[in-house]
Amino acid sequence: MLCRHRPCCARLLHDWARGLNHRILGLTVRNFRTLTDTKLPLGPLTVMVGPNAAGKSNVLHALEFLGDVARHGIESALNDLGGFDVLAFRGGGRPLSRLSVGIEGIWSDFASAEEPDRYELSVSHPRLPETSRARSTTYRRERFIQHPERGVETSVELTSSSLTVLSQLEADRAHIPLTVGRLDSALHHATPRPRNGPSSAAMSELTQHVKEIRVFDPNVRAAREPAAISDAGRHLNDDASNLADFLKTLRDFRDKDKDGHRVIWEALLDDVRTVVPQIRDIHLVDTPGRTGYLSVELEENSLRGRTRLQDASFGTVRLLCLLALFHDPNPPLLTCIEEIDHGIHPHALELLAGRLREASRRAQFLVTTHSPAFVNELEPEEFVVCERGQDGASVIPALTTDEVRERIEASEGMPLGELWFANTLGGGL
Repeated sequence: MLCRHRPCCARLLHDWARGLNHRILGLTVRNFRTLTDTKLPLGPLTVMVGPNAAGKSNVLHALEFLGDVARHGIESALNDLGGFDVLAFRGGGRPLSRLSVGIEGIWSDFASAEEPDRYELSVSHPRLPETSRARSTTYRRERFIQHPERGVETSVELTSSSLTVLSQLEADRAHIPLTVGRLDSALHHATPRPRNGPSSAAMSELTQHVKEIRVFDPNVRAAREPAAISDAGRHLNDDASNLADFLKTLRDFRDKDKDGHRVIWEALLDDVRTVVPQIRDIHLVDTPGRTGYLSVELEENSLRGRTRLQDASFGTVRLLCLLALFHDPNPPLLTCIEEIDHGIHPHALELLAGRLREASRRAQFLVTTHSPAFVNELEPEEFVVCERGQDGASVIPALTTDEVRERIEASEGMPLGELWFANTLGGGL
């Protein structure tokens, strides 16, 4: 059993099953920063490589933008990223007036890879005539397509100030016509949506999925600090600032199928000992002078006493953050990680890649790397080359998976990372 402050195992198992049944199959982005026409398939694990400024981070930020729309609404999400003029592609001869971000995947009961659900958000920002008081206006178009019953495709569309449901299902047609604001989003719970129908249920599933999209970017300074014990420790914060509290979650988790053993905690310790052999054990202790706070202390071979996490190296703390994330029994449905190899010794990357692939059986991961050693551990279908064209637009992916396989075969099985480093696969300087 978990401690009384943590969710029960039954809840965790329910969420595992949900994560396996709901996933994003692809991302489509137009005119979002350097992504003028990007169509990126997404598998359980997708790793992007390429030079700096190729657009890898923009892919992560496009997904994060959808998450922010679901959590806070369109206007807030736009403002947090600097507004439309900052987000829209700035190449070409004239300013663009529309950008869009869309995903396809499985979140309704009868969707499949062959007949996926779809969602697209378009934001328009046209300039107004000089006679107008305002220089421009902003509005959105939003469309959901889902498969709530076998052989049935329904759609919900927000245009201008109205929400329209197109469905042959009686339960969907029973909704009250809705009037919405020009920047309202049906992803955002504050917005009215059709009530009780199967299409509404599918939209709710998508909303929950998109809300869980996150970009994990450990702040090593924050992760070193003591953390308050709270229910929030069920997940590791996006910046790992509650690392001590989350480690308590992993330590307290007991597997009923393994006679109540702390299998996750022991597996985490084994991994830490493998990549940092000096560490014998990890201790979670009460923080002196701060009631309700935990600190992390490392027990190291051949040293008296313990090492506070505040005194541990940057790489050690970042490794601990990443391994803790990969051992999460209840991960968010999609996690993005930028420069996963940052600060990590090359010899540790083989284990890190293996744990990441295991974690991708419970949830999706989209990561970036500049490490050939890490890429060596990937399969062709997990590997995406990113480049930047002369017109300033990103080319993602620059190669299809079949083209990657062909070049591996032509090299007589040369490791993927070495091929990329040799610029045989593109994505170089």
